[in-house]
Amino acid sequence: MHSIFFEWLQWLQKEKRLSENTLKAYQKDLDGFFFFLQNHLGEEISIKIIESLKAQDFRAWLAFLSQKKMAKTSIARSMSVIRSFFKYLDQQNIVHNTVLKNIKSPKLPFSLPKSLSQTQMKDFLNAVTEDNGWTDLRNKALFILLYGAGLRISEALSLNCSTVRNKDTLVIKGKGGKERLVPLLSSVQKSLQEYLNGFPFSIEEDTPLFIGIKGQRLNISVAEKEVRDLRRSLNLPETVTPHALRHSFATHLLEGNGDLRTIQELLGHASLSTTQRYTHASRARLKEVYQSTHPRA
Repeated sequence: MHSIFFEWLQWLQKEKRLSENTLKAYQKDLDGFFFFLQNHLGEEISIKIIESLKAQDFRAWLAFLSQKKMAKTSIARSMSVIRSFFKYLDQQNIVHNTVLKNIKSPKLPFSLPKSLSQTQMKDFLNAVTEDNGWTDLRNKALFILLYGAGLRISEALSLNCSTVRNKDTLVIKGKGGKERLVPLLSSVQKSLQEYLNGFPFSIEEDTPLFIGIKGQRLNISVAEKEVRDLRRSLNLPETVTPHALRHSFATHLLEGNGDLRTIQELLGHASLSTTQRYTHASRARLKEVYQSTHPRA
């Protein structure tokens, strides 16, 4: 089973082009599933064991995850990973176990993307000072890029200096290796140029755009901390994260009558249904403003 396990991971990497972080998450979920089965059944996991699993075994695993107080979203993700693995086993004619088709994943509550209002977004960006020199210029350039271009934090941190210098568009490689073209607003270009003008290290072809104080590519945890410190100084909600800047980009485009198909392309969503969540967010904000401002509300 170990060799099949790692063949599946390699297949996901080559065929599905999953990121390293996603592969690690998949491996962790499947490891946890195997660990549970070994204790649940009292024997080492083999192809024969996998093939003989019954509905009650999968339900026992789901109950085990619930008892551990795991979030429904995490349980649903783990269930999706297990389904993917069993589908691979079936396609490769290794194991044919159809029991999973009768097992339902936890029903997830509908959640709206958490974005900032346009006023909050303006205050957030204006609050980035330049007191600490190039690191503040870096933070401002990063935040404006996330909001102005709707990038994922991982996409922004993977950029090199040569990718953005004197460019008015970016070619972004998103999830699954899918590429998209993203235009850069003049304000984004200006902020990036100001940061590059104060760049403290020599710039080569492969020099990371966003760097830490030691000159290495900026770690995502550092970017998250910078956002966290800023939101606390402004007394903004805990939902304000680097990803919330991307959500704000989409929500504000929609509020400005941007069409869904264009927003889908800019965000790099594979499915329009993912982008449509922002229509709910926009309506929710509209209702909130209506309730708080209408004299008869």
